[in-house]
Amino acid sequence: MNPKQRALGYVRVLPGVDMGDVVCLSGDMARFAEHEGFTLAEVFIEKEPARTTALEAMTRYCQRHDIRNVVVPTSEHLNTLPMLATLAKELLQEEIGGQVWIVASTNEEVSCPPTP
Repeated sequence: MNPKQRALGYVRVLPGVDMGDVVCLSGDMARFAEHEGFTLAEVFIEKEPARTTALEAMTRYCQRHDIRNVVVPTSEHLNTLPMLATLAKELLQEEIGGQVWIVASTNEEVSCPPTP
C-alpha cells in the first residue's frame, strides 16, 4: 500500500472571515484532499489580507519538502480579483511544480460560508 501524498492548505483571512471560519474551511480542505487521495499535512493562514507572508512560506515549504499539491477553499483566497487569482494559481503551480486544487468555485458555497 502506497502512502498518500501530502498536500498543504492555504487560507487568506478575507473580510467577514474569522478564525472559527478558518477552522471550518480547514476541515473542508482536509475532506477535499482526502477525497482526491491526499493527506492535508498543514494549513498556512494569511492573517493580513494585503500580505503574502504565509503564501511565500508555504511555497518555500513545498519546495523544500517536495510537496506538489496545494488546496485552497476558493480562488478568492489567492486573490479577490478573478484574473489575478488565475495568475496567482498558475504562478504557484509553476513554483511548486504541481497542482493547486480549488475546493469550491466562487459561485459555489463551501460548507462553512463566512459569517456576515
